[in-house]
Amino acid sequence: MNIGFLLLCDHSEAVNGKLYLTGGGWNVLNLPELPHEWSFSIGLGIDVAWHETNTPHELLVTVQDPDGNELGEGLTANFETGRPPGLPEGQEQRLVMSIAATAAFTTAGPHAAVVQVNGEELGRARFYLMEGGPEVELA
Repeated sequence: MNIGFLLLCDHSEAVNGKLYLTGGGWNVLNLPELPHEWSFSIGLGIDVAWHETNTPHELLVTVQDPDGNELGEGLTANFETGRPPGLPEGQEQRLVMSIAATAAFTTAGPHAAVVQVNGEELGRARFYLMEGGPEVELA
């Protein structure tokens, strides 16, 4: 299993295997002051290998501070990706998800959204949190 993509964005939706997003791909978050609670979305594509389809898996997505501490409760979900009829043998399946996240940020510096499947880290989207600039407004 591999990460096909992992994007931080202002808002996203997953519909019929496609990700629709606004304000995507950022890696710096500028908040007016700390502590500050902020909501954002995580766009995620997981490539499930042929031999890992038709089997239950456990997903965990967390947001971590500069010391690796989790900010709030992570999202946990179980998923199982099947093989549609006629899929060529060996073809991986991409599972596309949109995850709404809210974190109470208390420290400036490097942070990360971390994705684990079955207890193994598949990827992380790193971002730098800055304090004191103008707050970004979502549409």
